[in-house]
Amino acid sequence: MDINEIRDVFGKCEVFQGMDDSLIGLLLLTANPVSFDEGQTIYEKGEAAGGTFALIASGKASAVAQSGFVVNELCTGEIIGEVGTISQQAQRTLTIKALTPTRILQWDIEEVREKSPELIQKLKDLAWKRIKTCSE
Repeated sequence: MDINEIRDVFGKCEVFQGMDDSLIGLLLLTANPVSFDEGQTIYEKGEAAGGTFALIASGKASAVAQSGFVVNELCTGEIIGEVGTISQQAQRTLTIKALTPTRILQWDIEEVREKSPELIQKLKDLAWKRIKTCSE
């Protein structure tokens, strides 16, 4: 992926919309890119969140409950891992599996907190929205 494709992905993500270009540039520089083959587990329910969350930069993934029920399908431009990262338990709450070859950009929450408290609030808002949706 080139820089313009990555910027387009950031533009699709509601968490990053309206964010200053210099902060987006800084986030791009500090992102840890990780690739997964179809069927690989990105995050496993119950594992330590390790203080990280990610943006799906390309591909599709599914959020799977312990029962095997697919809670949600996720695609390019969506955030994953924010609930476990922000929760007090600091554990993954769902298993995320790659449905297609998938590339994520992953960040450490503490590094992001130092650079953008606003982004942390947006991640918290997204986490609460997802928790509420899953409990309904």
